[in-house]
Amino acid sequence: MPAQEGRRLRIVRTSIMRSRRWCGLAVASFVALALSAPLWTARLSANQAPAPPVLPQVAQDIASPSAKVRRQALRGLRERGGPEALPLLARLVGDAEPDIREGAIAGVIGVYVQRPGKRSIGSAAAAFEIARFRVELWPVPDELASALAKALADEWPSVRRDAAYALGIVLTPPISDAVAFEIASSLSDREPSVRIAAARALGHLRVRDAGVPLVGRINDEDLDVRLASMNALGDLRDNGAVVALTDQFTFYVRGAAGRAALSALGAIGPESSIPLFEAQTTSGYPAHRRSAYEGLARSGRATAAAPRIEAAMASEKDTRVLIAMAFALASAGREGINRVLDALADRDRADAALEYLVELGRPHVAAVASRLSDPNPVVREQIAIALGFIGGAEAAAALKGASGESDPEVRHAIDVAQVRLTRSAAAATQARNN
Repeated sequence: MPAQEGRRLRIVRTSIMRSRRWCGLAVASFVALALSAPLWTARLSANQAPAPPVLPQVAQDIASPSAKVRRQALRGLRERGGPEALPLLARLVGDAEPDIREGAIAGVIGVYVQRPGKRSIGSAAAAFEIARFRVELWPVPDELASALAKALADEWPSVRRDAAYALGIVLTPPISDAVAFEIASSLSDREPSVRIAAARALGHLRVRDAGVPLVGRINDEDLDVRLASMNALGDLRDNGAVVALTDQFTFYVRGAAGRAALSALGAIGPESSIPLFEAQTTSGYPAHRRSAYEGLARSGRATAAAPRIEAAMASEKDTRVLIAMAFALASAGREGINRVLDALADRDRADAALEYLVELGRPHVAAVASRLSDPNPVVREQIAIALGFIGGAEAAAALKGASGESDPEVRHAIDVAQVRLTRSAAAATQARNN
């Protein structure tokens, strides 16, 4: 295809996709903003004073015909940070210069994802990795959601990729059908990195209708796309993908695709896979054993298997497998929650432990809340995060009781958790009223 014709087709595709995006985005984003605006105020008052208004000159510079001036404005916005910059950054997401568009998306992500401790965030993908439990609860301006959705059709692959990650970071499920359609369309992008970002965003945002196209990407020509698609199907808990995932595991077994397939099956926990899970508990591969115990927990089989799991813990050497075994036992009402809680102090296992605690939920909230007095501030921070996701009156009371926390990072986690609980309560009230 001649280059000029290819470019013309891209422009037509962009125009069509942009016209689609306007339908439904404004309404959905307005509703989200209206719901979260009071919470934004609460979040600011709980943790910090509002920043001074963005200087009018910055807003003027964004509209300047000079790319140099617009770049300077972008630098100023990124250095400033804060939710006040989001509407202006949204305008720069659609800038004529690709580096400005990339920088604007990075600026948006920087507002929502703060660097955890001493860990650096070098890319949109890296920010997405930590955003699930550590995203700031700023409202999403309607113009920002629209700009990021439009950027999925950008001419530059890096912009399309980072826009998909940004949508996965800033939005919360359920998302509008219009945005879900646009992200799912990116599963057919010609650039593998964009397909990977789209798959991961769809899984994180729990887009149920994405199950079929994600199953289709299990056979993608790019291995990393296949892995991301299988992981996303696990995030979706998509029972419709069980046959395809089982076929992948049977064929690849020991390779990366085999591990991803079994991990996804373990996340779904279908009853039909119980024999496979039980067989893999004695696998020579730790990753297989870990997924197998997760699968037993989520399939409901852990109760019957609890004596065998407890006996196997005595000889298990892999720490990641041990915490999965503890998760399975806790899910069956057996002793295991304390071992999961202890793993929060281990950087290599903390993220998995946090995920397990959130999934175990309210039946274990008392044990989780008791660790708010742990001497390790890293543990207290993650306990606060877990309580925010677990929710309920007992979690709210525990967080309120920790209002005297002195560590600033723990204090911040408590503030965010309290806002999350308020948001959940408001959404539940609205759902009942509707």
